[in-house]
Amino acid sequence: MRKIFNKIISLQILYPFRFLIVISLITIFSIIQLFFLKFDFTIENLFPENDQEVEQYYSFRDEFGREDNIISLTYNCDDPFLLKNYLENKKITQNLSKINGISNILSISNLGIELNISETNLPDENLTQKQLDEIRNYIFKYSIFTNNLISEDGTITSIILEVDESFNDHPGRLKIMKDIENIIDNSNWDWYETGIPVLRTKYVQYMIGDFIKFFPPVTIILLLVLYMMFKSMKIVLLPILTVFISVIWILGLMSLFDFSINIITYIVPTLVMIVGVADSVHILIKYNQDIKISNNTKISIKKTIQGIGNAILLTSLTTSIGFLSLLSTNIVMIKEFGFLVAIGVLIIFLVSIFLISSLLILMDNKYPLKTKSSKKGIRYYILKQIVEVNKNHHFIILIISSIFIALFIYFASKVESNSALLDDLSSGNELFDDMKFTEENMGAVFPFEVIITAKDEKNNFIENGIANSRIIVFVDKIQKKINSIPEIRKTISVVDYLEIINDNFNEESEEKSYLNDELIFQYFVLNEDIFQNLINFEYSKTRISARIKDINSTRAKEIVKEINEWKSENIPDDIQISLTGTTLMALKVNDYLVNNLIISFLIAFGVIFISMGFLFKSLKLAIFSMIPNLIPILFMAAIMGIFDIKLRPTTAMTFAIAFGIAVDDTIHYMVRFRQELSMNNGDFIKANSETIFSTGNAIISTSLILGCGFLVMVSSNFLPSRDFGFLSAITMFGAIIGDLFFLPTMLRLIKPKTGN
Repeated sequence: MRKIFNKIISLQILYPFRFLIVISLITIFSIIQLFFLKFDFTIENLFPENDQEVEQYYSFRDEFGREDNIISLTYNCDDPFLLKNYLENKKITQNLSKINGISNILSISNLGIELNISETNLPDENLTQKQLDEIRNYIFKYSIFTNNLISEDGTITSIILEVDESFNDHPGRLKIMKDIENIIDNSNWDWYETGIPVLRTKYVQYMIGDFIKFFPPVTIILLLVLYMMFKSMKIVLLPILTVFISVIWILGLMSLFDFSINIITYIVPTLVMIVGVADSVHILIKYNQDIKISNNTKISIKKTIQGIGNAILLTSLTTSIGFLSLLSTNIVMIKEFGFLVAIGVLIIFLVSIFLISSLLILMDNKYPLKTKSSKKGIRYYILKQIVEVNKNHHFIILIISSIFIALFIYFASKVESNSALLDDLSSGNELFDDMKFTEENMGAVFPFEVIITAKDEKNNFIENGIANSRIIVFVDKIQKKINSIPEIRKTISVVDYLEIINDNFNEESEEKSYLNDELIFQYFVLNEDIFQNLINFEYSKTRISARIKDINSTRAKEIVKEINEWKSENIPDDIQISLTGTTLMALKVNDYLVNNLIISFLIAFGVIFISMGFLFKSLKLAIFSMIPNLIPILFMAAIMGIFDIKLRPTTAMTFAIAFGIAVDDTIHYMVRFRQELSMNNGDFIKANSETIFSTGNAIISTSLILGCGFLVMVSSNFLPSRDFGFLSAITMFGAIIGDLFFLPTMLRLIKPKTGN
C-alpha cells in the first residue's frame, strides 16, 4: 500500500493541475447532488430493530392511531368564561381549524360539537354570561376536562390540536407551526406551545440554527488562528478550502446514495471539518519545516507527504475503523452515521493530501512560511519547556499523572445516564419555558399510554370484549391506579366518556339507566366518532391515554414496574395490561443509544488496539500507546461528573470523537518517534525531544485551533450543542497532556522495541 501511495504522490507532483481538475469535477458533481439532498428527522429511525417494545408501540399505533401528534396551545386570560374571552377563544379555534394539516381541534368553545352540548352551539350574539357560567360548571363537573382544556383554578386554558398523519413529518410540522404562530400572534394573550410535534420541530430548528449560527464565527476563528501561525493568507485559505470541499464531497455522497440529513447525521459535516483542519495543519507545519531546508516546493512536498502522509493515512484508517464499529448496533441511524463518518474521514485524507500539495506546487511558494514555530515564538518556548520537563521530571510526571487519573476515575464514576426528555434544554429556552409552564399549570405534557386487552392468557376473546361491564369496572380501577402515580397528572379513557354520555342520556329519562353490557355497546356504536381512537376494531382492546411529567429513564422504569406489580395482585388474568407511548419509547431510545455507543466505543478501542499492535509490530508498544488515549476520555468524563452533565446520546458521541482525536495525535507522535529513534541510534530521550519539537508543534496547533472553534458553541442555548462544544474543547487539552507528557514518559520508562 505504501509503495502505491508513494507512486501516486510522485504522479501528483508531476501533474498537479490534472489532479486539481479531477478534484474540481468531483466537487462540481457533488454540488449538483446537494440539490437532491434529503432531510429526514423522523424519530422512529432511532428505534432499535427487532425489539419487542418497539413492535408493541407500532402495533398500538396501527390500532389506535398516533398519540405523538397532539399540539397544546395554552394561554392565561384570568377568566376564559367572560364573554369577550370566550368569543376570542371561539374565533381563534375557528381560524386554527382551517390550517391545512390539522385533523381535529378541541377547545372550551367547540366542546359541544364533540359531546352534543347544545349550549355551546348557540350563536355568538345570543350567548349570555349566565349561559357561559353554566358551560363553566358543566366543564368542571367532569374531570376529563380539567388539566386538559382548563386548569384546576380556571385561569389557564388550552386549545388542543391534532396533526394529520400525512403532515406529521418535519416539513409538515414546520408549516403548521408557522400557521399557528401567524394566528396566535394577533392575540393579546401570552401563548405557550407544547406537545411532541412542537418538541420535534423546535429540536430540528435548534440543530440547523446552531450550525448556521456557529459556522461563520468558527470559520473566522480558524482563519485568525491559522493566520497567527503562518502569517500568510494564501496559506491560511488552504485548510479552509480543504474543509469546504471535503464537506461538499461527503454531502454529495450522502445525496448520491440516498442518505438523509437526520438528527444524528447532521453532525457529520462538523466532524469532517474537525478532522480536515487537523490533517491540513499537520501537512502545512511539516511542509514549513521541510521547505526551510530545501527551499524547493516540489522536493519539500515530496518529503512532507512521505514523512507525514503515511501517518495521516494510518490515522484515517484507524479513525474509520473506530466509527465502523457503530455498524454493530441495530439502530439504522447510528449505522448510517458510523458509515458516513468512516467514509468522510477517508475523503478528508484524499482531499487534504492531493488538494494542498497540488495548490502549493502551483503557487510555487519558494520561501519558508513565517510561522510562530521559530525560536522566538511562544510555541517554541512552550515546546522547549515541555522537553525540559520530560527530560528532568519524568517520574514526577508519572506520579502526577497517576494521581490525576485516579481523580478522573473517581469523578467519572459520578456520571449519570438517567436523562429526561427536557435535559437537552435549560431555563431561558423558549421551548423549555413553555413546557414547564404547561406542566406546572396543566399537570403534565408528555403522552403515556396504557393498553388494556380483554383476552385471557390463551388469547381467547372475552364475551362482548371491552363492551363488557365487568371489564369496564376494571378499566376504571386501572385508571384510578394510574391517576395515583404522582408524575401522571391526566388520564382519559372510555370510562370518562361513558359517564358523560350516560348523564346526558338520563337527563331525558325519568329513571336513571345504569351501565350494562347492552347499554355500553349501544353507546359505543352511537358515538363511534368519540370512541374510535379509544377502542380497537375487534372491541378486544382499549387505551387509557395519559400525560406524564418530564421524568428520567430510571423513574420511568420504576413506574412500569409499579404498575405491573399492582396488576398481578389486583387484576384478573383475562385482562392484560401493557405500557407504551412516545415518552417511554424516547426514554428507552436514550438509554439504548447510550449503551450501544458505549459498546461500540469499547469495540473500537479493541479494534484500534489490535491495529496499532500490527502497525508498530509490538504488543507492549500498542498497550502503552493506548493508555494516553484514556486520559482525555477520563478527563472529559470527570468534567461531566463534576458539572453534573448527564450521559446522553449527544455526550456519548463526544466520547467517540474524543477518542478519535486522541488516537490520531498518538499515531502522529509514534510514527515520528520511530523515525527519530532510528536517526538517533536508539536514544529514547533525544528521540522524544525531537518528536515533541516537530510533531508536538502540530499537536498543540491543531488542539488550539479546534479548542477555540469548539468553545464558540458554549454560547448556544441548546444544551447538546453547548455540551458538545465544551466537552470537545476539554478533550483538546486532555489530548495534549496525554500525548506530550504521559506518552513520552511511558516510552522513556519501558523502552519498547518499535519494529522495523
